[in-house]
Amino acid sequence: MRILLKFLLGTTLVVIAIAALMLVPSPQPKAPKPWEVTVMPDNQIEVMGLHLGTTTYGEIQQLWREAGEAALFISENDDISAEVFFESVNLGGLSARTVLNLQVPQEVLQAMAERALSAKLQPSGARRYDPAFDDKQALLSAPAAVLTYIPSVRLDEEMVRTRFGEPEQIHNEAEESPAQIWHYPNIGLTIRLHPEERPVLTYTARTS
Repeated sequence: MRILLKFLLGTTLVVIAIAALMLVPSPQPKAPKPWEVTVMPDNQIEVMGLHLGTTTYGEIQQLWREAGEAALFISENDDISAEVFFESVNLGGLSARTVLNLQVPQEVLQAMAERALSAKLQPSGARRYDPAFDDKQALLSAPAAVLTYIPSVRLDEEMVRTRFGEPEQIHNEAEESPAQIWHYPNIGLTIRLHPEERPVLTYTARTS
């Protein structure tokens, strides 16, 4: 009987030890943060793992493990842009909506728009087009020129200054709006801060 009790006690301790190990969180791989911006040798910036002007949409899919949704937009003055939307990207515990503006020649975008399958009028007055399948594949090789990052958490002025430093310039978005635009031209960044809305961080590749 005593041997049986020792066996059961030993078995119980082993089960408890295994359960405790399962509850210990595994170390998370280090992920880049939106305030970690590097100026690269070509004078472009690298942020969130993206080297603007170089890292392609296809490479970003692998980096973020998200496919994204590509679309073409034609503005009221007929400018065409290719954009990719990621509803939720989670890096290092930070969740955010992101938008990429791809670097594609206007003549190529014009041809893609002519082959597009459908168009929807947007509130801004722009028209959104769904590219044909082959054109979606072609966009995978286009580099990202602009990254718009909209984190799920609110940022106040103190938090922004702590992470990014003092901006070179701050101005009001509009007379009737409480939003402010903070400019960090040394890292190609603007931040839109609104007291009741999520912040919008926009990183833009430098033009040559």
